Amino acid sequence: MFDPNTLPSPTRNDTPATPDITNCDREPIHIPGAILPHGVLLVLDSETLEVLQAAGDVPGLLGTTLHDLLGNTVDTVLSPAQTAFIRRLNEDQALSTPRHLLDPALRVQTDRPLDASLHRCGNTLVLEFEAADIGDRFAADPLAAVQDMVSGFEAAPSLKALCQLAAERVRQVAVYDRVLVYQFMQDGSGWVIAESCEPHLAPFLDLHYPAADIPQQARALYLKNWLRLITEVNYDPAPLTPALHPRTGLPLDMSHAILRDVSPIHREYLRNMGIDASMSISIIHQGKLWGLIACHHYSPRRLARHLRAVCELFGAMFSMQLEVREKAELFELRLASRTVLQNLMLNLAGADDYAAGLTQESPNLLDYIGDGVSGAGGYSQGGVAVCVKGHLTFLGNTPNKAQIEQLVGWLDSQKPQSTGIYDTDRLGEVWAPARAFATAASGLLVISVSPDLSDYIMWFRPEIVSRFNWAGHAGKEVVSGPFGDRLTPRKSFEVWRETIVGRSIPWALADTQAAFDLRLSLLHVVLRRINEAAFERKKAGERDRLLMAELDHRVKNTLANIQALVVQTSRSADTLTGFVEGLDGRIQSMAKAHSLLSESRWEGVSISRLLSEELAPFGRRDHAFTIEGTDLVLTPKSALSLSLAIHELVTNAAKYGAFSAPGGSVAVRWTLAGDSSVSLSWAEAGGPPVRPPTRRGFGSTLIERALAMETEGRATLRYLPGGVVCDVFLPSSSVLGRNSLPSASTSRSLSAPQHDSDKKSYRILVVEDSFLVVTLLEELFKDLGWQTVGPATRLADALLLARSGVFDAALLDVNINGEMSWEVARVLAERGVPFVFSTGYDIKTMLPAHLAGAAFVTKPYHSEEVEDKIRQAIAARRAGPCG
Repeated sequence: MFDPNTLPSPTRNDTPATPDITNCDREPIHIPGAILPHGVLLVLDSETLEVLQAAGDVPGLLGTTLHDLLGNTVDTVLSPAQTAFIRRLNEDQALSTPRHLLDPALRVQTDRPLDASLHRCGNTLVLEFEAADIGDRFAADPLAAVQDMVSGFEAAPSLKALCQLAAERVRQVAVYDRVLVYQFMQDGSGWVIAESCEPHLAPFLDLHYPAADIPQQARALYLKNWLRLITEVNYDPAPLTPALHPRTGLPLDMSHAILRDVSPIHREYLRNMGIDASMSISIIHQGKLWGLIACHHYSPRRLARHLRAVCELFGAMFSMQLEVREKAELFELRLASRTVLQNLMLNLAGADDYAAGLTQESPNLLDYIGDGVSGAGGYSQGGVAVCVKGHLTFLGNTPNKAQIEQLVGWLDSQKPQSTGIYDTDRLGEVWAPARAFATAASGLLVISVSPDLSDYIMWFRPEIVSRFNWAGHAGKEVVSGPFGDRLTPRKSFEVWRETIVGRSIPWALADTQAAFDLRLSLLHVVLRRINEAAFERKKAGERDRLLMAELDHRVKNTLANIQALVVQTSRSADTLTGFVEGLDGRIQSMAKAHSLLSESRWEGVSISRLLSEELAPFGRRDHAFTIEGTDLVLTPKSALSLSLAIHELVTNAAKYGAFSAPGGSVAVRWTLAGDSSVSLSWAEAGGPPVRPPTRRGFGSTLIERALAMETEGRATLRYLPGGVVCDVFLPSSSVLGRNSLPSASTSRSLSAPQHDSDKKSYRILVVEDSFLVVTLLEELFKDLGWQTVGPATRLADALLLARSGVFDAALLDVNINGEMSWEVARVLAERGVPFVFSTGYDIKTMLPAHLAGAAFVTKPYHSEEVEDKIRQAIAARRAGPCG
């Protein structure tokens, strides 16, 4: 590995003294000094909008010449209104990534419809133009394309099926000859895991590509930009004029430029593959490049900018779906491992020798972490050894005693106890003596189980001989040229088969996390409390089961809140950009609050930290904010509600209020009353004059209703001429105290129910404590022509309505602010009123005996399922008992 900061600034003519595989990694592809010739790129002074550099088809697209353009301001080609719009974006937006200017289509002196984008590069603005395709079927409504592309994602039964669906949807919209989903492996190589292509093309599915095919600096740019487009391989680049920035004397950094010239090495690579145009959509997982959606075309292909925006948004949504799916799968694995761990701990409660208890009882350590092939519980190939104070206990297929003792000595020298855990799937490559027992132990997972050396639990995985199909030999060819010896792109892509030995099935994240859980249990429970009674162990197991159920409920409840945010944001958004920005901002606000809650294990959140997280982006010299008050810890639910309210206030201030003008400021102050209630004030100053809005948006509704519904507090918005003021009251039940914390599928297919003939307007009692879910249900029932009764957000209110209210059916959340709704169901059953439960729990394991078989819907909701279950419950009232 090398530090790129220590390298001299390279140019394309640099010739390394010795050709090696990193030549491509050193190519300065972010400063090519030229663009694709079909477009125009202008470099503008960010203050005066003077054109400092230009490149591309200036006469054809802008109706002027480079000579007439350079040194003049951009209003030479733009109308006054367009120039004013550019100035507003420059003043109000960070523009760290390209801002697409899709609507309306831009027209300059040629009166030719153009697409444009704008981003900031240092102290300059980069404005790019391309011819617009206003005749495309999605030009008027790009959001429709996104909706078509993501439809059915949740029903994909596996990761492979999800990736195949993504390849097909991208190809349908972008219309490329071939679309691949390409996953990066641990060693940097790539693997084609899904493909959609023209029938006559030879398939690439299941082929592997060496890591050197995509150099490191290209991967870094894929992380910065969701999308990279090459319209054709054979072209003459359009150079920047002048070549160097006139103010800095440096080449322009084109990392975010859509029209950036393509590396000649990469163009040669594409020619060798027979490709004439391509597009890459980044798949980013947990801040790292997980893979690419690669599009190939065998003739020139220009993709309209609105379709590129659609593909870019699709890439972000697909990445999010991938992360959600992985977390859900990991959560299920953790639940299963926790069950085995509880039984392991129960076995140890009465064991004098914990090594024997972990290996000779059922379940045992190989039930806990399997060999990766036969799964948990299958140890026909894998093995485990426990070493405690020099005594070894074996189970399954392991190295012999002498080999394990030698391995323990090596582990002592590596000091894995500093982290407590170590794993590898290629032990022989890390420690040469292990090659002697590779058939039994090419893979090793170790935890240290005491502060002393030599006390370890070691899982072994056998060698798995793997055969990979590579798209050509992984090496590159060294050829001589006018600049000396250089590595060149591969010319052959014929399948080359490689056999790998000495490696095992890799250890998954679930394996290492399970090992960590066991280590904690052994250190903090077994070794310290080995003589405690088995009764206490059973109680701990029951607490863990309830904790897992609560975590499962929280995850599904959060998904239901996000579903409601998507629906409400799409109803109020006027454009695709507005929808994306609004939804992204609200989800990010929820994510910040969730992160703070996770730090405290969901015990509470510091009000100061919550406010600081939301206001931090506006702490620049031209804006100011003040946070003042005794630091308090809010309950998780109150923190989430306040976070969303503050986010809406911040967003409004950035668009229209104090943060939209230089010198604007916001003051947030709160006081703690004697009864432990909190009074908080948000006051803006220094912004444009304020006028009350003419219509009520979702943001103001969220501010005023969310706090009232979810905390029994209140919020009042006042639109004073000098700035917006919001007064918030939180009751004592929202406050845990002064801050003492650290600084802080059963997959289903729902067919559309046939209810067209049923036009009756029903009254539905809603018992639900989440504001966002309530708004979702209200909109759903409104669309059906039904009326919402309630909603009841507390158990006492729900019981009062259940006993005396007039309605046709009820939808009951299982858990209402920590209290179960079984009593409400009992009252409704006695009255003969049908009801349906809604829940994020596994309700079948929780229902009391007298409610067994009750109808229910799960969160997040499917609208059709909610309607269908309620209609069925109403219809069933005539045939038998309610519920």
